[in-house]
Amino acid sequence: IQAGMTVVEAVETLSARGRLEGRGDSLSAILLARLQQGMALSAALEQLPQTPTVLVAAVRAGERTSNLIEALDDYLRFDGVVAQLRKKIISAAIYPALVTVVGLAISLFLLLVVMPNFASMYENLRGAAVGSAALTIQISQFIGGNRAAVVAGLLLVVAMLGIWIAGGKAKTHAIVIGRSVPWIRRRIEDFQLAMMYQALALLLKGGYPMTEAMAVAGQSALSEQLAAALLSARQQIERGGSVSQSLDQAHLCDEVGRRLMAAAERNGEFHRAADVVSRLHGERFELFVERVTRIVEPILLLLVALGVGGIVILMYM
Repeated sequence: IQAGMTVVEAVETLSARGRLEGRGDSLSAILLARLQQGMALSAALEQLPQTPTVLVAAVRAGERTSNLIEALDDYLRFDGVVAQLRKKIISAAIYPALVTVVGLAISLFLLLVVMPNFASMYENLRGAAVGSAALTIQISQFIGGNRAAVVAGLLLVVAMLGIWIAGGKAKTHAIVIGRSVPWIRRRIEDFQLAMMYQALALLLKGGYPMTEAMAVAGQSALSEQLAAALLSARQQIERGGSVSQSLDQAHLCDEVGRRLMAAAERNGEFHRAADVVSRLHGERFELFVERVTRIVEPILLLLVALGVGGIVILMYM
Protein backbone atom coordinates (compact mmCIF):
# COMPACT_ATOMS: atom_id res chain seq x y z
CA ILE A 1 0.00 0.00 0.00
CA GLN A 2 2.89 2.37 0.77
CA ALA A 3 4.25 1.62 -2.73
CA GLY A 4 1.00 2.85 -4.30
CA MET A 5 -1.04 -0.35 -4.59
CA THR A 6 -4.71 -0.42 -3.72
CA VAL A 7 -5.82 -2.74 -0.93
CA VAL A 8 -7.15 -5.28 -3.44
CA GLU A 9 -3.89 -5.20 -5.44
CA ALA A 10 -1.84 -5.64 -2.26
CA VAL A 11 -3.88 -8.62 -1.07
CA GLU A 12 -3.85 -10.08 -4.60
CA THR A 13 -0.04 -9.88 -4.57
CA LEU A 14 0.09 -11.71 -1.22
CA SER A 15 -2.32 -14.31 -2.58
CA ALA A 16 -0.14 -14.82 -5.68
CA ARG A 17 2.90 -15.34 -3.48
CA GLY A 18 0.93 -17.91 -1.48
CA ARG A 19 0.04 -19.80 -4.68
CA LEU A 20 3.69 -19.83 -5.78
CA GLU A 21 4.61 -21.30 -2.39
CA GLY A 22 1.94 -23.99 -2.78
CA ARG A 23 -0.54 -22.44 -0.33
CA GLY A 24 -3.65 -22.00 -2.45
CA ASP A 25 -5.97 -21.83 0.57
CA SER A 26 -3.94 -19.18 2.42
CA LEU A 27 -5.65 -16.43 4.43
CA SER A 28 -4.73 -13.88 1.75
CA ALA A 29 -6.64 -15.91 -0.87
CA ILE A 30 -9.72 -16.04 1.36
CA LEU A 31 -9.38 -12.32 2.09
CA LEU A 32 -9.04 -11.53 -1.64
CA ALA A 33 -12.27 -13.38 -2.40
CA ARG A 34 -14.10 -11.32 0.25
CA LEU A 35 -12.69 -8.04 -1.11
CA GLN A 36 -13.66 -8.93 -4.68
CA GLN A 37 -17.23 -9.40 -3.43
CA GLY A 38 -17.21 -5.70 -2.48
CA MET A 39 -16.52 -6.00 1.26
CA ALA A 40 -14.49 -3.40 3.13
CA LEU A 41 -11.13 -4.63 4.45
CA SER A 42 -12.29 -4.47 8.08
CA ALA A 43 -15.44 -6.49 7.32
CA ALA A 44 -13.42 -9.04 5.33
CA LEU A 45 -10.88 -9.39 8.13
CA GLU A 46 -13.66 -9.80 10.68
CA GLN A 47 -14.89 -12.91 8.82
CA LEU A 48 -11.46 -14.58 8.86
CA PRO A 49 -10.92 -17.18 11.61
CA GLN A 50 -9.25 -15.93 14.79
CA THR A 51 -8.68 -12.37 13.58
CA PRO A 52 -7.76 -10.21 16.61
CA THR A 53 -10.56 -7.81 17.55
CA VAL A 54 -8.05 -4.99 17.96
CA LEU A 55 -6.80 -5.45 14.37
CA VAL A 56 -10.33 -5.22 12.96
CA ALA A 57 -10.98 -2.09 15.04
CA ALA A 58 -7.67 -0.49 13.96
CA VAL A 59 -8.40 -1.13 10.26
CA ARG A 60 -11.95 0.19 10.67
CA ALA A 61 -10.52 3.36 12.23
CA GLY A 62 -8.10 3.70 9.29
CA GLU A 63 -11.01 3.35 6.85
CA ARG A 64 -12.92 6.08 8.70
CA THR A 65 -10.01 8.52 8.54
CA SER A 66 -8.71 7.36 5.10
CA ASN A 67 -5.36 6.67 6.72
CA LEU A 68 -5.09 2.90 6.47
CA ILE A 69 -1.27 2.85 6.27
CA GLU A 70 -0.86 4.57 9.64
CA ALA A 71 -3.55 2.33 11.17
CA LEU A 72 -1.73 -0.81 10.01
CA ASP A 73 1.63 0.56 11.19
CA ASP A 74 0.13 1.34 14.60
CA TYR A 75 -1.27 -2.19 14.84
CA LEU A 76 2.11 -3.70 13.92
CA ARG A 77 3.75 -1.68 16.71
CA PHE A 78 1.04 -2.86 19.12
CA ASP A 79 1.58 -6.46 18.03
CA GLY A 80 5.34 -5.97 18.49
CA VAL A 81 4.84 -4.89 22.11
CA VAL A 82 2.60 -7.91 22.78
CA ALA A 83 5.09 -10.27 21.12
CA GLN A 84 8.02 -8.79 23.06
CA LEU A 85 6.36 -9.36 26.44
CA ARG A 86 5.37 -12.92 25.48
CA LYS A 87 8.92 -13.62 24.26
CA LYS A 88 10.17 -12.59 27.70
CA ILE A 89 8.06 -15.35 29.27
CA ILE A 90 9.13 -17.98 26.70
CA SER A 91 12.82 -17.05 26.92
CA ALA A 92 12.70 -17.18 30.71
CA ALA A 93 11.08 -20.65 30.62
CA ILE A 94 13.47 -22.29 28.12
CA TYR A 95 16.52 -22.73 30.37
CA PRO A 96 14.62 -24.06 33.44
CA ALA A 97 12.72 -26.47 31.15
CA LEU A 98 15.98 -27.77 29.64
CA VAL A 99 17.56 -28.22 33.07
CA THR A 100 14.49 -30.12 34.29
CA VAL A 101 14.34 -32.38 31.22
CA VAL A 102 18.07 -33.19 31.34
CA GLY A 103 17.91 -33.88 35.09
CA LEU A 104 14.92 -36.19 34.67
CA ALA A 105 16.61 -38.00 31.76
CA ILE A 106 19.77 -38.64 33.83
CA SER A 107 17.71 -39.79 36.81
CA LEU A 108 15.67 -42.18 34.66
CA PHE A 109 18.84 -43.62 33.10
CA LEU A 110 20.28 -44.23 36.56
CA LEU A 111 17.05 -45.82 37.80
CA LEU A 112 16.34 -47.98 34.73
CA VAL A 113 19.85 -49.06 33.73
CA VAL A 114 22.54 -48.35 36.29
CA MET A 115 20.80 -49.15 39.60
CA PRO A 116 19.58 -52.67 38.63
CA ASN A 117 23.13 -53.56 37.49
CA PHE A 118 24.59 -52.20 40.73
CA ALA A 119 22.05 -54.17 42.74
CA SER A 120 22.85 -57.49 41.04
CA MET A 121 26.59 -56.84 41.36
CA TYR A 122 26.19 -56.02 45.09
CA GLU A 123 24.21 -59.21 45.75
CA ASN A 124 26.84 -61.33 43.95
CA LEU A 125 29.71 -59.76 45.90
CA ARG A 126 28.24 -59.00 49.33
CA GLY A 127 25.09 -61.10 49.75
CA ALA A 128 22.08 -59.79 51.71
CA ALA A 129 21.92 -56.08 52.48
CA VAL A 130 20.33 -54.07 55.29
CA GLY A 131 19.09 -50.50 55.79
CA SER A 132 19.21 -48.03 52.89
CA ALA A 133 21.17 -50.50 50.76
CA ALA A 134 18.36 -53.06 51.09
CA LEU A 135 15.77 -50.45 50.14
CA THR A 136 17.85 -49.37 47.12
CA ILE A 137 18.23 -52.99 46.00
CA GLN A 138 14.48 -53.63 46.33
CA ILE A 139 13.69 -50.53 44.26
CA SER A 140 16.30 -51.55 41.67
CA GLN A 141 15.00 -55.10 41.45
CA PHE A 142 11.43 -53.89 41.03
CA ILE A 143 12.47 -51.50 38.24
CA GLY A 144 14.72 -54.11 36.62
CA GLY A 145 11.99 -56.77 36.68
CA ASN A 146 9.27 -54.42 35.38
CA ARG A 147 11.17 -52.26 32.91
CA ALA A 148 8.48 -52.50 30.21
CA ALA A 149 5.72 -51.47 32.63
CA VAL A 150 7.83 -48.62 34.08
CA VAL A 151 8.70 -47.29 30.59
CA ALA A 152 5.05 -47.58 29.49
CA GLY A 153 3.96 -45.68 32.61
CA LEU A 154 6.51 -42.94 31.94
CA LEU A 155 5.41 -42.63 28.30
CA LEU A 156 1.79 -42.38 29.47
CA VAL A 157 2.74 -39.60 31.90
CA VAL A 158 4.61 -37.74 29.11
CA ALA A 159 1.60 -38.10 26.77
CA MET A 160 -0.78 -36.79 29.44
CA LEU A 161 1.55 -33.85 30.09
CA GLY A 162 1.63 -33.13 26.35
CA ILE A 163 -2.17 -33.13 26.12
CA TRP A 164 -2.37 -30.98 29.26
CA ILE A 165 -0.01 -28.39 27.78
CA ALA A 166 -1.30 -28.49 24.18
CA GLY A 167 -4.92 -28.21 25.32
CA GLY A 168 -4.22 -24.95 27.14
CA LYS A 169 -5.13 -26.35 30.55
CA ALA A 170 -1.54 -25.98 31.77
CA LYS A 171 -1.67 -22.24 31.10
CA THR A 172 -5.07 -21.93 32.80
CA HIS A 173 -3.95 -23.88 35.88
CA ALA A 174 -0.69 -21.89 36.06
CA ILE A 175 -2.64 -18.61 36.05
CA VAL A 176 -5.02 -19.92 38.75
CA ILE A 177 -2.08 -20.99 40.93
CA GLY A 178 -0.27 -17.70 40.25
CA ARG A 179 -3.36 -15.69 41.21
CA SER A 180 -3.48 -17.47 44.56
CA VAL A 181 -0.11 -15.88 45.47
CA PRO A 182 -0.56 -12.09 45.98
CA TRP A 183 2.80 -10.86 44.61
CA ILE A 184 2.55 -13.12 41.53
CA ARG A 185 -1.08 -12.06 41.01
CA ARG A 186 0.01 -8.40 40.87
CA ARG A 187 2.60 -9.18 38.20
CA ILE A 188 0.08 -11.19 36.12
CA GLU A 189 -2.22 -8.17 36.35
CA ASP A 190 0.67 -5.95 35.20
CA PHE A 191 1.01 -8.07 32.05
CA GLN A 192 -2.73 -7.98 31.37
CA LEU A 193 -2.97 -4.23 32.04
CA ALA A 194 0.01 -3.57 29.76
CA MET A 195 -1.84 -5.34 26.94
CA MET A 196 -5.12 -3.56 27.74
CA TYR A 197 -3.64 -0.05 27.82
CA GLN A 198 -1.63 -0.72 24.64
CA ALA A 199 -4.88 -1.71 22.90
CA LEU A 200 -6.57 1.44 24.26
CA ALA A 201 -3.68 3.60 23.03
CA LEU A 202 -3.97 2.10 19.52
CA LEU A 203 -7.76 2.55 19.34
CA LEU A 204 -7.79 6.05 20.85
CA LYS A 205 -5.13 7.16 18.39
CA GLY A 206 -7.33 5.77 15.61
CA GLY A 207 -10.13 8.13 16.62
CA TYR A 208 -12.32 5.88 18.75
CA PRO A 209 -14.07 7.55 21.70
CA MET A 210 -13.03 6.20 25.09
CA THR A 211 -16.16 4.09 25.66
CA GLU A 212 -15.94 2.39 22.23
CA ALA A 213 -12.22 1.77 22.72
CA MET A 214 -12.91 0.19 26.11
CA ALA A 215 -15.64 -2.02 24.60
CA VAL A 216 -13.22 -3.35 21.94
CA ALA A 217 -10.42 -3.78 24.51
CA GLY A 218 -12.86 -5.70 26.70
CA GLN A 219 -13.55 -8.18 23.87
CA SER A 220 -9.84 -8.97 23.61
CA ALA A 221 -9.13 -8.85 27.37
CA LEU A 222 -6.82 -11.57 28.69
CA SER A 223 -9.09 -12.55 31.59
CA GLU A 224 -12.75 -12.50 32.58
CA GLN A 225 -11.92 -10.35 35.62
CA LEU A 226 -10.29 -7.70 33.41
CA ALA A 227 -13.22 -7.71 30.97
CA ALA A 228 -15.69 -7.28 33.86
CA ALA A 229 -13.63 -4.41 35.33
CA LEU A 230 -13.50 -2.69 31.93
CA LEU A 231 -17.27 -3.04 31.56
CA SER A 232 -17.80 -1.52 35.02
CA ALA A 233 -15.50 1.43 34.23
CA ARG A 234 -17.15 1.99 30.84
CA GLN A 235 -20.63 2.02 32.36
CA GLN A 236 -19.51 4.55 34.96
CA ILE A 237 -18.03 6.80 32.24
CA GLU A 238 -21.28 6.55 30.23
CA ARG A 239 -23.13 7.71 33.37
CA GLY A 240 -20.96 10.86 33.42
CA GLY A 241 -18.01 9.78 35.57
CA SER A 242 -14.47 10.90 34.81
CA VAL A 243 -12.14 8.49 33.03
CA SER A 244 -9.44 8.58 35.70
CA GLN A 245 -11.84 8.01 38.61
CA SER A 246 -13.75 5.27 36.77
CA LEU A 247 -10.54 3.36 35.96
CA ASP A 248 -9.29 3.82 39.52
CA GLN A 249 -12.52 2.58 41.11
CA ALA A 250 -12.48 -0.47 38.80
CA HIS A 251 -8.91 -1.17 40.01
CA LEU A 252 -7.55 -0.78 36.46
CA CYS A 253 -4.82 1.69 37.38
CA ASP A 254 -2.60 2.66 40.28
CA GLU A 255 -2.04 6.20 41.58
CA VAL A 256 0.46 7.05 38.81
CA GLY A 257 -1.92 5.74 36.15
CA ARG A 258 -4.83 7.68 37.65
CA ARG A 259 -2.85 10.92 37.60
CA LEU A 260 -1.72 10.32 34.00
CA MET A 261 -5.30 9.73 32.85
CA ALA A 262 -6.44 12.80 34.82
CA ALA A 263 -3.84 14.87 32.96
CA ALA A 264 -5.16 13.42 29.68
CA GLU A 265 -8.66 14.62 30.63
CA ARG A 266 -7.26 18.17 30.59
CA ASN A 267 -5.15 17.99 27.42
CA GLY A 268 -7.09 15.36 25.43
CA GLU A 269 -3.98 13.20 24.81
CA PHE A 270 -5.57 9.99 26.03
CA HIS A 271 -3.67 7.76 23.60
CA ARG A 272 -0.30 9.10 24.85
CA ALA A 273 -1.29 8.64 28.50
CA ALA A 274 -2.52 5.08 27.80
CA ASP A 275 0.76 4.30 26.02
CA VAL A 276 2.80 5.53 29.00
CA VAL A 277 0.68 3.53 31.48
CA SER A 278 1.11 0.45 29.26
CA ARG A 279 4.89 0.85 29.26
CA LEU A 280 4.98 1.29 33.06
CA HIS A 281 3.08 -1.96 33.61
CA GLY A 282 5.16 -3.70 30.95
CA GLU A 283 8.43 -2.65 32.60
CA ARG A 284 7.25 -3.97 35.97
CA PHE A 285 6.35 -7.31 34.40
CA GLU A 286 9.71 -7.57 32.58
CA LEU A 287 11.56 -6.84 35.83
CA PHE A 288 9.50 -9.54 37.59
CA VAL A 289 10.32 -12.12 34.87
CA GLU A 290 14.02 -11.27 35.05
CA ARG A 291 14.14 -11.59 38.85
CA VAL A 292 12.15 -14.83 38.91
CA THR A 293 14.47 -16.29 36.27
CA ARG A 294 17.54 -15.42 38.33
CA ILE A 295 15.99 -17.11 41.39
CA VAL A 296 14.46 -20.18 39.72
CA GLU A 297 17.49 -21.20 37.61
CA PRO A 298 19.90 -21.86 40.52
CA ILE A 299 17.13 -23.51 42.58
CA LEU A 300 16.34 -25.88 39.71
CA LEU A 301 20.02 -26.67 39.21
CA LEU A 302 20.32 -27.42 42.93
CA LEU A 303 17.24 -29.68 42.92
CA VAL A 304 18.46 -31.59 39.86
CA ALA A 305 21.92 -31.97 41.41
CA LEU A 306 20.38 -33.23 44.67
CA GLY A 307 18.13 -35.69 42.81
CA VAL A 308 20.88 -37.16 40.63
CA GLY A 309 23.42 -37.00 43.43
CA GLY A 310 21.01 -38.68 45.85
CA ILE A 311 20.55 -41.64 43.49
CA VAL A 312 24.32 -41.99 43.02
CA ILE A 313 24.97 -41.79 46.80
CA LEU A 314 22.30 -44.45 47.44
CA MET A 315 24.06 -46.75 44.98
CA TYR A 316 27.49 -46.22 46.52
CA MET A 317 26.19 -46.48 50.09
